[in-house]
Amino acid sequence: MTKLNDNSNLSINIKWLIQIVLGVGTAVYMYLQLENRIKEVEGDIKGIRHNQNVYVFPDIRVLESEILQWKLERERLRKDIKRINEIIKK
Repeated sequence: MTKLNDNSNLSINIKWLIQIVLGVGTAVYMYLQLENRIKEVEGDIKGIRHNQNVYVFPDIRVLESEILQWKLERERLRKDIKRINEIIKK
């Protein structure tokens, strides 16, 4: 078995060297593209969560307040009807 030292030589075909460099470059490029896509999706998710908190909850609060107003109006009308029925009975 040969030992490696300062005088050791390595010979490689230029064609293979170019293919290795291109393969490594392609792998790095694909990795960076994938990482950027993941960051974009994470940003979209954060944006959706923010929009959900900002827009959905106020809409729910508005609907809840409208429902409460309708319930109060219904109770007022029931009391009015009850008073009118009492007046009619007299």
